[in-house]
Amino acid sequence: MAIKLKTFLLTYALVSMVRLLMSEPSRITPEDPTTRSLLMYDGVCNLCNGFVNFVADHDKNRKVIFGSQQENMELLEKIGAPTDLSTLILVQGDTFYLYSAAALRTFALLDQPYRSLAAAHVLPEWIRDAGYKLVARHRYRVFGRSETCRTPDPDFKSRFLGYDALNDEDNKFVQDVMTGGLQVTKSDNNEL
Repeated sequence: MAIKLKTFLLTYALVSMVRLLMSEPSRITPEDPTTRSLLMYDGVCNLCNGFVNFVADHDKNRKVIFGSQQENMELLEKIGAPTDLSTLILVQGDTFYLYSAAALRTFALLDQPYRSLAAAHVLPEWIRDAGYKLVARHRYRVFGRSETCRTPDPDFKSRFLGYDALNDEDNKFVQDVMTGGLQVTKSDNNEL
């Protein structure tokens, strides 16, 4: 009898974990599928550039566009986001997210199986952000810096701010933010 109970509990735990991994990321994606997502990153950080490459390679629906923080300080200042290169900044519609919330919301937009990584949002924010800030503080020492990035093909290049090939919807979103047509604010308590 004890073996059957252990088997049942183990099976229940595994099914619950799979359910969490598959369904929870949808809780932190924008309700409106047309919501634009702009990921602002440290353009000289190898870890950040690697993350951008990873996102671009695993976002077949092109839900995320990118912008280097160094080249878009005016935009960051306009929305009231940090300009000290200490965090990824994800702008989704009229809200921006920092630290682990920005990273996990970005994972939630990716294709499976990587989308499932967003399930880490169930961890308390203070734990997630402490880990994020620890890595961010040492990222140059561990991963290095680079003044050059991936050689972009036209498709990759078309996902970046400042290039003519950025599609009309993305250009409109960025212009609305820059001109004040869309008021962007920080998420409450940086919650997901």
